[in-house]
Amino acid sequence: MLIDVILQTEDFKLLEKEQEKGAFPKALLLCGKDKLYLHEFAKAVSMLILDGRIDTESVNAKKIMIDAHPDIKNYPLKDKLLVSDSEEIVEESFIKPIFADKKVFVIHDIDNSMDSAQNKLLKVVEEPSHNVYMILTCTNPSLVLPTIRSRCNKVELKRLSDEKAESLLPKMEDSVRALVLAVADGQIGKAQALSKMKDFEDLCQDCLSVFTKMKSSKQVLTFSKKLFAYKDQFSLILDIFSLIVEDLLKIKSGHKDIAKLTPFIGELVGANGDYTVRALCEIASLLDKVAREKMYNVNMTLAIENLLLNILEVKYICR
Repeated sequence: MLIDVILQTEDFKLLEKEQEKGAFPKALLLCGKDKLYLHEFAKAVSMLILDGRIDTESVNAKKIMIDAHPDIKNYPLKDKLLVSDSEEIVEESFIKPIFADKKVFVIHDIDNSMDSAQNKLLKVVEEPSHNVYMILTCTNPSLVLPTIRSRCNKVELKRLSDEKAESLLPKMEDSVRALVLAVADGQIGKAQALSKMKDFEDLCQDCLSVFTKMKSSKQVLTFSKKLFAYKDQFSLILDIFSLIVEDLLKIKSGHKDIAKLTPFIGELVGANGDYTVRALCEIASLLDKVAREKMYNVNMTLAIENLLLNILEVKYICR
């Protein structure tokens, strides 16, 4: 189980030491890329707060694991934290716990909330009641108000090793497993989602073909049509493209042994001569730019076509 992996991580063990010293922070800001991991880590921290130690068989722990503990309050109530949620949290913070002797407020995706909702939390985050603890999670700390960040102990959660992530995946073909682990990059929530995608391997192959088989602008429409079949996975396409570029750079520098997309290594080696280091660096910058701006693209067909044309253009300009 993921919780068992979390309990053995360095990040969690450091928090355990703080608890043992009686110096556990009243407000934590957990930061990481993987929302599932953040959610489960917050559960583990809640267990530590209520029991003072980790005992996954305790009554508190069992209730926390199934999101049924009356003294663990999870927010937001809907898609994102609203001012009304924050007002409720402030009011609830003055009410005594029901089952345990402490109360924990877990606010997921605080970075996805309006500034007004965050501002309403300032007082309770800065001066919580003696038996109240706050756990906030985020994937983008820069979107959390500085006044909130400064009042929390920030914990940057490290990525899981491939070995630990692999141990939590269902059975699948070795080649698919290797692709899942490479693209997920230690994010177990993402890895589990990819493992359930029926066309994930096909998507990876279609992304690879852009770099290995697309030779002229006349072919752009053909390749863009293939990728448009996965238009709801545009972020994933960008992730796979970025990994392909990283692996091509590794191969070009003589380090193909550390390439991540191991099932594609033969095809990547074969295509490596088509790209200069400058071209690959330019394409990497292009992908970063597209990733930052993708939220503004309303026409995904046009976005994909433009991306492929730009990759092709960079490839030939930088020869």
